[in-house]
Amino acid sequence: METARSQARKQSRVPVDFYVNKMINGVPHLARTKNLSREGLYLHRLLEPLTPPRARISLEFMLPGTDEIIWTEAVVVHGRNTRRGVGLRFVDLSPRQAEIIEEFIERNEAIAS
Repeated sequence: METARSQARKQSRVPVDFYVNKMINGVPHLARTKNLSREGLYLHRLLEPLTPPRARISLEFMLPGTDEIIWTEAVVVHGRNTRRGVGLRFVDLSPRQAEIIEEFIERNEAIAS
């Protein structure tokens, strides 16, 4: 039987490398992405405090090749919450933000194929 986590892992992921502003308790912290899916992203930690599982944080980023800034909320969903990184799930993307992410993933999947 598949769990929600195993289903989420089946989402298309594209490798990425761009910076994200991650707000923790109202303080911005710079993080670097590893991969992106329609549902969320994985961030490498740079210099920031650990965030507990299910913590809700704010993100600000611009996908490479786009000119729109995405502001959204995300929740910590997986990862060992170590100094290396953490997986986040988007929780309030607008339809336009979801479209930007979808188009970015489709373009990058086509390039990788």
